[in-house]
This record gives sequence, structure tokens and C-alpha cells, in this order.
Amino acid sequence: MPKVTFNGEAEEAQENEELKEVTKRAGWPIAYGCEDGMCGTCIVKVNSGATAMGEIGDKEGQTLDIMDMKDGAHRLACQCKVGGDLDLDQP
Repeated sequence: MPKVTFNGEAEEAQENEELKEVTKRAGWPIAYGCEDGMCGTCIVKVNSGATAMGEIGDKEGQTLDIMDMKDGAHRLACQCKVGGDLDLDQP
């Protein structure tokens, strides 16, 4: 089972589980607004595991671009799936 770590706290996840479901279950302080990749409230900093989060879709890419954070080190938690171990922090 993949392990998702946020601010040093770990939670196990199912392969291909939505990252937002993992973070909600763990009770981590990530705000979710629209949950559709448009508002940017659920942005996380990716320390490791970026390739295990899937490709950046059009909406997520546009939002990250507007936020000037389309740098490969930030993702929107509402748009990602867990495809392996992830280490995340607040941006």
C-alpha cells in the first residue's frame, strides 16, 4: 500500500485512491473549495513522488499557471490520485 506523508504525518492509501480522500480521512488541514481544480485552495508542495500523482490536467494546469506555481513542485490535491508513496507539505 502506498504511504502519503503530509507535514511529517503518514497515512496509508489504496493504489489509485483520490488524494483528497486520503487527506480528508487523515484530518489534515488542507482546505477544499470547489474540488474541481479551479480555485487552488488545496495546493500542496510535493517533496517527493510527483510522478506517482498522475499527469497535470488542463484545469489544474491553468489554475497552477494563474497562481504562478506550475513548477512541478506544487499540485492541487483535489486533482491527484495516489500511485505510490508521496511526501507533501503545505506550500
